Amino acid sequence: MDQLGYRTTYAEMQDRYAHIAADANYTTLVAEIRGRVVGLIGTQTSYLYEKNGRHCRIMVLVVHEHYRGRGIGRQLLLAAEQWAAAHQVDSISLNSSNRAEREAAHAFYKEMGYTAGSTGFSKQSQLLQHI
Repeated sequence: MDQLGYRTTYAEMQDRYAHIAADANYTTLVAEIRGRVVGLIGTQTSYLYEKNGRHCRIMVLVVHEHYRGRGIGRQLLLAAEQWAAAHQVDSISLNSSNRAEREAAHAFYKEMGYTAGSTGFSKQSQLLQHI
């Protein structure tokens, strides 16, 4: 997650992944080189309110900076799309930050056939206590 700009400790990631791995709606695919994980793509499958069919959302796609430019991200994205097709998923989407350093990622997603869509918003849970 550090590679995406999200400061994360090993212990935090272990805890997060324990929950993710236990949830059948999540799928994680990894890219390895000589036994070392150099990239991953994580998806969540669900149903949407606004349309029929199963939907797959790419929650994370990351390749370690030392291995970028080798087609690993493309292979991971294609593998996730193949997994989705094999599991009767009707649509697939992803979100990406608007930070300037993500421009190359945005170009990559467009090259892979994805179109830009909605703007996302979020709120921390401690702010929800006022509801």
